[in-house]
Amino acid sequence: MIALMNNKKLMILIVFVLCAGCFHEQTSTLSTATQSTKPDKQISGVSVIPGENIQVHDENVHKPNVPTKAITFVNELQGYGITSGKGKASLMQTGDGGTTWKPLRGIDALAAPSMLSFLDSQTGWLLRNESKDQESELSLTADGGQTWEVIAQDLPVLEAEKEIMFFRFFDRQNGLIAVRNGKDLVLLRTQDGGITWLASNRIPMPSEGVVTFLSSSEGWFVGSSSFPSPSEKNKAAVTLYRMTDGESWEEAGKISTSLAPKALSFVDAAHGFVLLQTNQQNRAQGQERQLLRTGDGGKTWSQHTFPAAFQPLDLNLQVSFVTTSSGWLWDARNLWKTKDGGLNWQLLTP
Repeated sequence: MIALMNNKKLMILIVFVLCAGCFHEQTSTLSTATQSTKPDKQISGVSVIPGENIQVHDENVHKPNVPTKAITFVNELQGYGITSGKGKASLMQTGDGGTTWKPLRGIDALAAPSMLSFLDSQTGWLLRNESKDQESELSLTADGGQTWEVIAQDLPVLEAEKEIMFFRFFDRQNGLIAVRNGKDLVLLRTQDGGITWLASNRIPMPSEGVVTFLSSSEGWFVGSSSFPSPSEKNKAAVTLYRMTDGESWEEAGKISTSLAPKALSFVDAAHGFVLLQTNQQNRAQGQERQLLRTGDGGKTWSQHTFPAAFQPLDLNLQVSFVTTSSGWLWDARNLWKTKDGGLNWQLLTP
């Protein structure tokens, strides 16, 4: 009888130990899963998850006449740009993704600041801003830049002191020019291929920042917040805005960062890239640059840091992607290319 009672006690003890082990295993598994999916930063519904660091490859052979202004690509291979030197500027063309370039004879000197937009390898527009010596004008090519025809002059709002923040044709008829007018943005739209343009009302810009558009009415703006002192870096943030009606900006979230937006590119409504760098107030602490990437329309972003040795010029610093993997980054001196969505960059200039 006593032996039977002892056996029952032993069985109860074994069951208790096994249950305790199961409970501990489940708790550990849940804890690990929670830690692995927790984003690094989250403000107003936008999360930023740290990603792998960026690599920049500077090994290169001498390649003269590579453009560093008004660069535009229509696909992964075909692109156009403007190179300048000794007071002159020329239009250049590439057919291999920017590795080699050749000059086009259609326009051999560009006196005023200019921007390019190519719809395909044949159809493109060249916009010259107003200068003290000439009025603004828009030219069209239908043969890949070999010949050009002026189709519009003295465009509205394009006075010499105004900054053109964005210029693009979305199809053969519809194009958009975004012009900074003080603290406002004015959008010039065409529906006839650039012959006539209609200016919007002044649209307040939320702050200093960068802008891009996917159509004549849909765009993104990434604005700088007021940056606190270096000791309060954790309070700094950039703000994301979306435009869907062609008239106003709506806040889409904030990202906690002490860096300032410098360039912006969206491939489509889901996939976008933001280039951030140390704002001027905090540069005494060192210069830092990051690339943010989203694949879900700005809800979540991965954060990738450039190496400290990567120090491009601030002047004319831009980034542009034609697919989720192929993109280019350039300043007033150099041009880099990526084939993996911005994780590795290859220098294409001397």
